[in-house]
Amino acid sequence: MQRTFTRQELYDLVWSTPIVTLAGSFDISDRGLAKTCARYQIPVPGRGYWAKIEAGQSAPKTPLWKIDNPTLETVHIGAYKPPVNPYVAFAIEAAAGTVRKSREERQAKNAPEQTRAVSEKEAAPRAPKELNVFEPVRRPHNSVSGLVAALRSAKPDQYGEVSVPGVRVHKSSVSRLISFLHHLALALDQREITVSHSEKGVNTAISPDDVRLEIGEARSREKHIPTPAEHKKHEEHEKHREIARRLGQWLSYESFWPEYDYIYSGKLSLEIQNWADGARKRWNDGKHQNLESMLEPIADGILFHLAFEKARREEREAEERRRKHMAQRRELHKKRQEREANRLSFLRQLAEHQKEAVDLRNTIAKAAEFVSQASSEYLRMIAWAEQRLAHLEAQNQLEVLTSNLREQDLFPEPDDLYDPEGDPAPPRNAWSYD
Repeated sequence: MQRTFTRQELYDLVWSTPIVTLAGSFDISDRGLAKTCARYQIPVPGRGYWAKIEAGQSAPKTPLWKIDNPTLETVHIGAYKPPVNPYVAFAIEAAAGTVRKSREERQAKNAPEQTRAVSEKEAAPRAPKELNVFEPVRRPHNSVSGLVAALRSAKPDQYGEVSVPGVRVHKSSVSRLISFLHHLALALDQREITVSHSEKGVNTAISPDDVRLEIGEARSREKHIPTPAEHKKHEEHEKHREIARRLGQWLSYESFWPEYDYIYSGKLSLEIQNWADGARKRWNDGKHQNLESMLEPIADGILFHLAFEKARREEREAEERRRKHMAQRRELHKKRQEREANRLSFLRQLAEHQKEAVDLRNTIAKAAEFVSQASSEYLRMIAWAEQRLAHLEAQNQLEVLTSNLREQDLFPEPDDLYDPEGDPAPPRNAWSYD
């Protein structure tokens, strides 16, 4: 169904069809549609309106008021998504296909275990929904052992924060994070994804493509309330400053507490730093789910980004090959054009020589009638003409012509300038959009 309307069009819809029914046609909730109407300042029927209509009673309509903001005149129903860039659409499709294929392969491989797990789950009594919790890990997966060692040896700062490249959490969350990293590495193993850690951060890869991860913990900043011990130190220092002042000395001011305290929430987040249109990049602990419960979606998200990077890289490589191939074809075309010009020049010269030879023969034959009367200059001209004719006839000999053709490489066999694809199209203008 259409999802873009004017305010007037949507107003007419919500006052002609119950909002629950109308929302269903848009595949959104009635509350979601009501919020959309509120956002675009469109009044909706109140309680009892449709009951009065069904009973045949009159029910007043709230008129659609005018607004001064032109950006609200066009209404988008549901989550508005801009059109996908066609230059990355193929990568999105390829990445989604890779994730789908990986999931199907894992499901086929684990089918017996999954069937047994489902049966056991159905037989067990229903328990209230709980957040996933992993047991502490003593020997983490090899691929994250370096990162785990860095976390365990990192010295917390004054606020208790442990920070290594790619990770920033409170010291109280380190044990939980290590367990999560261990299970994430196992999930990535199933997708043939490697994990590594360096000064650049946490890296996941399917060589030669990689994506970088950032793991953090949410924190808030609160104004620090000095403790009695801090107050005491401050007062003692002020007394010393006063004594120093009386003695004509100067003692610098010192602060004995920070201006703010940083309160760590224990809520972790994982973010993929690479860009991939159409993919989720960030996962956070929430009220009803945590990173542990989102392990599979996170691993699939990393796989999506890697597959996206692979598709884009392969397309760039293919485009570079196409560019080089076309450049080579255009270079061959240029050389063929130059050779064609040389061939024409050779043929024209051959024709000119042959025509000149014919003219010289006729001239020499005619001159023979005047030999007895000719002057010495005339005779020398005729002798020169005979030499010129001999030279032209020598040039027109088959052996000499063949030698010249080979020397200029005008008709080689095989033809190293031959293009089986024909002549390439001329390069398009950089400003052309066709």
